[in-house]
Amino acid sequence: MEQMMTVAYELIRTRRKSIAIVVDGKGRCSVRAPLQARLSDIERFVNEKTAWIVQKQQLCAVKMQAQQLELTDGKRLQVLDANYTLRLAAVRQVSVQDDVLLCPQQEPQKALEKWLRQQALTILQQRVAYYAALMGVGYGQVKLSSAAKRWGSCSIQGNLNFAWRLVFYPLAVLDYVVVHELSHIGNMNHSRRFWQRVASVLPDYQARQRYLKQNSYILQWLR
Repeated sequence: MEQMMTVAYELIRTRRKSIAIVVDGKGRCSVRAPLQARLSDIERFVNEKTAWIVQKQQLCAVKMQAQQLELTDGKRLQVLDANYTLRLAAVRQVSVQDDVLLCPQQEPQKALEKWLRQQALTILQQRVAYYAALMGVGYGQVKLSSAAKRWGSCSIQGNLNFAWRLVFYPLAVLDYVVVHELSHIGNMNHSRRFWQRVASVLPDYQARQRYLKQNSYILQWLR
């Protein structure tokens, strides 16, 4: 007896030769099958892949939950290399007391974002100045952006823009973005020479880069 179906899916028939399963970023499952494929064959194929589909959907659920930063009292929040406990209190602006982050009860997201932006700009200006001197390059302005898909950019004039949400990443990861953008000054591409320049400053840049990619959902926080 065949195994009963345990997952829901959207069936899409196309001019293709084989059956394929796709699980998108929201955990939705679709099955692409040849126009003449028998439904029983499609269901059998999906049944055989049920464990894989469920695993992918569970991973999607975890990532989607991680993407939602809820500002609730007692929430643990990492800012650079510091870990804070968020406390909603009758205060007018965000302040730090040891490892406690006091945040206004009224419009907490607005107040917290303002404070985080200040932290981000301060640390980015410091790290850019440090690495620029180390690398022997000059640069223009350092500004923040609300980019949701890129961590930084460098203009041909040497002006640097960084996503303010980098403040949610470890300092070592923020440093990688700084070095990456400074490496573009005079070298506006991702050539072998460019990556050699990055590696000369941060030999372990690939591990830092990997952390960014694995946690890219952070750029969606507080939107």
